[in-house]
Amino acid sequence: MSATLEVLNTLQNSFIGQSVAKSNHLVGATFQVFHVLGFIVLLASVVLVNLRLLGYGLRGQTAPQIAAETNRLIWLGFGFAVVSGTAMFFSAVELYYFNPAFKLKIAVLLAAAVLQLTLFRKVTATDTPNPALVKVSVLLSIVLWFGVGLAGRAIGYV
Repeated sequence: MSATLEVLNTLQNSFIGQSVAKSNHLVGATFQVFHVLGFIVLLASVVLVNLRLLGYGLRGQTAPQIAAETNRLIWLGFGFAVVSGTAMFFSAVELYYFNPAFKLKIAVLLAAAVLQLTLFRKVTATDTPNPALVKVSVLLSIVLWFGVGLAGRAIGYV
C-alpha cells in the first residue's frame, strides 16, 4: 500500500472520521449545511467588497472601510467551511481524494485564499487603488471564489 493510501486510511479510521461516518445521517447533513452557510457568508462578504471596489453601492463608505468591516465575516465563513468540510472529508477520505472535482476545488480554494491574502488585501488597503489592479483583483476574486463553489457542487456528480 502506498504511503498516501496509508495516510488516507488513517484519517478515515480516525475518531473524527469514524464518528461522522457511523453517525446518524443528520450529522452529515448538519456538516453540509454549516459548510454551505459558511461559504455563503464568505461569498456574500467578498461580493460586497468587490461591488464597492467597482463603485457600485455603499458609496458612503470607502472600499477599505467596507473591507475592514467584512474581513471578519470572510474569515468566519471560511473557518466554518473548512472545519465542516474537514469533518466531511475525514468520513469518506478515499471517496473525496480520488474525485477530480474535489482536487479542483482544493486547488481553486488555495488560489482564492492566496489572492485574498495578497492582491485583494493590497487593493482594499487604499482609498485610491490602481484601477487596472482593481479590475484584475475583482475578476480573479469572483472567478476563483465562485469556482470553489462550482467545483464543490460538482463533487457529487463526478
